[in-house]
Amino acid sequence: MIRKKHFIILAMILATVILGGCAPKSTGDPSGGNAVSQSDERLRVSFINIGKGDALLIETPEHGFYLSDTGKAGDFPQIARVLRVKGIAGLDGIFLSHGHKDHAGGLEALMREFPTRALYLSALDTVSYRDIDAVETAGELGVPVVKLKGGEQLSLGSALLDIWVPGKADLKNGNNNSVVMRLSWKNTAYLFTGDMEKSEEAEFLHSDMKKRADVLKLGHHGETDATSVALLEKVKPKFGLICGNMEENPDSCTPEMAARLKSFKVTAFYSEGPQLAVDFVSDGSAVWPETVMDQEMPGVSALSLKEVSGFNLSDKKLD
Repeated sequence: MIRKKHFIILAMILATVILGGCAPKSTGDPSGGNAVSQSDERLRVSFINIGKGDALLIETPEHGFYLSDTGKAGDFPQIARVLRVKGIAGLDGIFLSHGHKDHAGGLEALMREFPTRALYLSALDTVSYRDIDAVETAGELGVPVVKLKGGEQLSLGSALLDIWVPGKADLKNGNNNSVVMRLSWKNTAYLFTGDMEKSEEAEFLHSDMKKRADVLKLGHHGETDATSVALLEKVKPKFGLICGNMEENPDSCTPEMAARLKSFKVTAFYSEGPQLAVDFVSDGSAVWPETVMDQEMPGVSALSLKEVSGFNLSDKKLD
């Protein structure tokens, strides 16, 4: 009876998602110890539900906690809620792909509320940070700044984070200055692309950095000026994360991109629905998604999407 009840609740949640949206070498060890929960020998990347904006939480098996981008300024309450639900009191690091407000807007509030060991950003990008002075903000709060030149491999506990940045700054399009990161643990990997568009993709595809990943965070919110067929052929992801939705950014939800992902058998997840986040969990050999609900919804927290047979967000219709 309990299992049946859980299934009904989960089915209602998924129905809300479907009907409401558009989805069819080492340079050091920055890991710390801000976790309060016990290790389950898993790596998790949380796709935080903030609409159009990037914010992903990395949780290492050794209880290191890192953010990849900080969303918009107004997204702080949602991001903070996810951290508190997970019992996180501080961050071992924040990585910024670039300085646009929908990626770095929540930086100051997060660093003030959650003690942060280090801020990581591109050493070459002088374009996208015109409206947000991340270095000055970090300095005011006493947070060390690490400037990434590309080619670094950081040890996040037992996980590895490889860094790639473009060879030179794009002075016209700040999106194409995005830091690209590949997180790997045992036989699984995640690729974070910021707002990388096709011209930066072309340079990235000719780089020596490994591309294969189970989870791909699509560039530029899933718009068609990013995530080329050539990139998908190299990455071969199982899951695609699109930091956007129909309400805030219809360009994140085009039939063209939905068809492109479906042709590569990529299950797409959009930033929409009632969940706080979707965790992409790795046991070192495989990756699967789990929902993260507010703790005020008993019996629903962290129910696995695998429990619903045949559910595929990429099959959602686009009207």
